[in-house]
Order: sequence, then C-alpha cells, then structure tokens
Amino acid sequence: MTEDNHLDGDGEPFMTMRSIMVGDARFGDSYHSQEGGGRSVRFDGNVSGLAASGRDRSMLNISENSREQAYASAQRSHVRPDEEVLAHTVADAGLNAFGCVFVEVWVMSDDGRKLTRPNGGHWMDPAFGQSLPSEELIEKAWELDREAGDCPPGAGLPGTMAEEGGLANRNIHWRQIKSLLNDPFIQRESGRRMERLYELGIGLVAAVPFNSLNQRGIVLYYSRSTADVEQLRSASNQRFMLAFTDLIGANFGIRMVREESTALRRNLFLEAIKKVRKELLHDQSSSLATMVMDKERMEELKKKREEAAQSPEEHDLIPRVDRLAVTFAKRAYTVGKSFLRRANNSRKKWRGAKLHGPPRQALDDCLFTFLGSFLTMLTVLKIAKSLEEADGDFAFDGGWYSSTLCIVFALTPAPVGQPRQIFMAHLWNILVGMACREIPTGGFSDFMEWSGAPPDAEYGLPLIWVQALAVGLGISGQAYIGILHPPATGLSLTFASKPQWTWTTIVSVMLADFTVVAISTVYLNLSEKKQYPLYWLGLGWEGSGGSVGIAKSKIRSVRRGARHVKETVSVRGKKSEGEDAV
Repeated sequence: MTEDNHLDGDGEPFMTMRSIMVGDARFGDSYHSQEGGGRSVRFDGNVSGLAASGRDRSMLNISENSREQAYASAQRSHVRPDEEVLAHTVADAGLNAFGCVFVEVWVMSDDGRKLTRPNGGHWMDPAFGQSLPSEELIEKAWELDREAGDCPPGAGLPGTMAEEGGLANRNIHWRQIKSLLNDPFIQRESGRRMERLYELGIGLVAAVPFNSLNQRGIVLYYSRSTADVEQLRSASNQRFMLAFTDLIGANFGIRMVREESTALRRNLFLEAIKKVRKELLHDQSSSLATMVMDKERMEELKKKREEAAQSPEEHDLIPRVDRLAVTFAKRAYTVGKSFLRRANNSRKKWRGAKLHGPPRQALDDCLFTFLGSFLTMLTVLKIAKSLEEADGDFAFDGGWYSSTLCIVFALTPAPVGQPRQIFMAHLWNILVGMACREIPTGGFSDFMEWSGAPPDAEYGLPLIWVQALAVGLGISGQAYIGILHPPATGLSLTFASKPQWTWTTIVSVMLADFTVVAISTVYLNLSEKKQYPLYWLGLGWEGSGGSVGIAKSKIRSVRRGARHVKETVSVRGKKSEGEDAV
C-alpha cells in the first residue's frame, strides 16, 4: 500500500486504502500528509467513496469541469522542494521590481556569526546577462549568480548593508557600489565580489530586511549604474520591494515550521497504525482491507477517537495566582534561555571572522600623505596662534585637527572625511558639549564625593557623568543624522568640560574647517590616484548628477508646477470673461 494520490485511466484522482484508513482513524473529517514522496493525501470522511471510485464513471454525475478541477488540484498537491519555491518567489520579485537585474537573499545564522545565501535565494535577469558586451563578462555574471560565500556581519557587501540598514527596521537602505569600493573602512570579502559587480555595470543596491518566524536576513536588489534613481526610489516601487521581501522571508522562515508540522503528522500516523494493529489483533477474523471497507467499523473507531478527545476538565483546579506564577516562570525561562543563547553566541564571535587585514600603502603614497598633512597642520597651527594673539575669545586648539588630517590624507575616499562630515560633525559636537555644560554639577566630579559633602552643598550631576553624556550624545547624534566624523567627537567632551571655549570658538573652528578642506581639495587632486572630495552635500546619486543634479531637478519641478498653475488660472480667467460677455 502507498500514500500517494493516484489517477485512474482517465486522469481522475482517487484515494488509496491507507489514506482513507489514516484519515478516518485519526482525524475523521480530513487529513493532509506530505510524507515520503512528497505528495498530499486528503480524506473527506466518506468511506463509501472507496467503493464509488471502483464504479463505472458513467454511473457518477460528475461534470467535465469537476474532473478537470480535481485533476488540477491533484497536480497542485505535488510538493515542490523548498529551494524551488524560494527560487520562484525571488525571480518574481526581480522581474516585477523596477530596474532590478539581480536579486540575492542573505540569511543570518542562529549564532549571528555569518550571513548565508540559501539555495534558491538568488536570481539574475537573463536579458541583463546576455546584454553584456563580451563573453568574459557574461561568464562573470553567471558565476556571480552561481557562487556566493558566507560573510560575517559588517564585512563584504551583504554584511555591510545588513549592518548599516539593520535587520530590525522596515526601511530600505540604498547604497552606491562605487562609494563602497572607495571607502577604505569597508571590510572586503573574499573573491572581490563588489569589484566584480561593479565591472558588470551594477552600480546601485537596495537592502530590505525581513524577520519572519525567527528567521532574520536581508534581500538585496541590484540595479545598473545608469538606472533612473527617481523611479527606483519611487513610493510604488519601494512598497513592492517591502511587500515581496516579506513574502520571501515567509517562504524561507516557514521551512522550519513545515518540518515540525511534518514530524507531528508522521508521529500521529504511526500512532494510528498502532491503533489499527491493536484492533486487528483483538479481532482475528478481520483483515485490514475488510476493516477499511466496513463503514460501520470505521464509524465505531471514529466515535471512540472522538470520545477520547472530548474529555476536558470540568473544573479549573489551578488557582488564578498559581496560573500567573506558572506564566511568569515560563516567561522567565524564555528570557533566561534567550540570554544564555546570546551569551554563547557572543563567546563564539570572540574568535573573529578570519578575514584578511587591510594592506599597507605604497611608499610614494605615504610620502605624498606626509607632505600634505604636514603643510595643512602647519597652516592650522599658524591660524590658531594668530587668533589667540589677536583676540583670546577666538582661540582654539589646533591639535583638534590631527585625527581629521589622518582621515583626509591617508583615507581620502572615506565618507567620514568628506567636507559635509567635517563641518556638520564639528558643529554638532560643539553644540552638544555646550548644552551639557549647562547641567549643574555641584562641584562634584563623581557620586562617591557626596559622602563627604557639607550639609549646605549643592548637588547635581557629577562632572564625569556630564562628560560621558556629552560623548554619548555626540556619537549617537552623528550616527542618526548621518554626519559621522570620529575626530569631531572629542569636541563634545572638550566643550562640556572647559568653560573657556565659548560661542566665538565656533567661528574659529569653522574657519579652520574651511582651511583644511580648501588645502586638501587643491593638494590631493594633484595626485593621479586620488580625488577629493567625492561629494559636497551628498544629497544626490551618481546617475542624477549628484547634489547639483538634485537641486536642478527640484528647480525644474517647481518651474513646471508654476507654469501649470499659471496656465490653469489663465484658462479659468478666459472662461469667466466669456461667461460675463454672454
């Protein structure tokens, strides 16, 4: 006997003996199984259907549409492998997302140590692959589609996008692959994957996170460098990407749940077999076939099962307080188990990701960096000395810029060293430091000093707590606004600690920022290997002409709107004049 669905000679599905026995013995009304060969079995509770399946079809009042529908239902009951289901969903997402030529699904491991691309979790537009100008590039494209190694969080393209965009929010995180390649702080993965993507003409990537059934990950949507950014970031396209990412996450996350459900059905099936065997041993005169064909006997078994299942407790023997205690204990157990799992995963991460460190720079580049940083620092110190001699209110410490020059000259393409980051991060940290300086400290540097304070002492937040607060607000604020410049964080501590730095110091700092950016722009662009800056405001995209292109586009949109309003007013004015004339 088998569990599969079968088709008779004309393609009509019928049920096997075991499927009917299983359905009636365990569930009565219906039972659905996906064991063994992966086909489904369903029983509707009508045992007489077995006899009916052997009758001549001419005696059954079944329309052709019903037979076709039954056949189609049987075909859909064939379970596809998980990889095939995921691959179809990913392909559907790539085909319908605007400008998308490549899609990848990356799933975080249970211990949080790596991102893995599952089987079936990738799709490349065949038209894009065949449109590449050379056979070598076509082969590279399909090789990227075939192969993808694991990468730790924060490294490589998937790890970087997951870290920057996060796995817990519902925002779409866009990045230009060229900017990632130019950023020396981005840890590369093995295989030069980002470089190979850019060589194929793929320049934009969007990361959409998902979190479904305890499975976390991201879906990466890749587009050409020349794609229309406004259409890619349109509300309708982003809504589609969010919705399909949820569907992809559900398709992947349901795997574990499906396996648990399959195991449950398998155990129930084995229990049903044991019950039937017990009944057979009790009545030696009956065989399995006669028992299945005996409708009264099957109804008796069904009634016994229902009576055994319908035995709820008539009285609640557990007091309400005890139930609350049990609920609290379960919750505490869940939280404790989660904490222990995270602590164990943290211990595993101490081993590192076994990635290669950054390479050293060439000697001629180092000499070029030395000369530029020396001249710039000398200029900044000259300005600081001159301002201090002219007016002490405008004094500042030139040493604040030593770390800034390290980034600008040695890590020139880094986003944290661009002009927007320098100006805005310095201004933000100065304001944070001056705001925290207004918090009263009572003259104490720590809470430990309160024990020896006199009775008339004024209490407040100790100085080291104010300083720590200023640094924390400075760092988190930079990250939230998107103006990270690590050297600037020291200003929040300095301005929170020393009252000698006032509002006039802001003018001196902005003057020094302008000097550093101006000298760097002139000097660094003399090199054939470097370009500075990569952006000024960073509001636009490569395909839209940068910030200037965005500004021009907005101006054109405003002009078109003004012309439309003017034309509308003119038409309405002419209509009103015509009505008055009539």
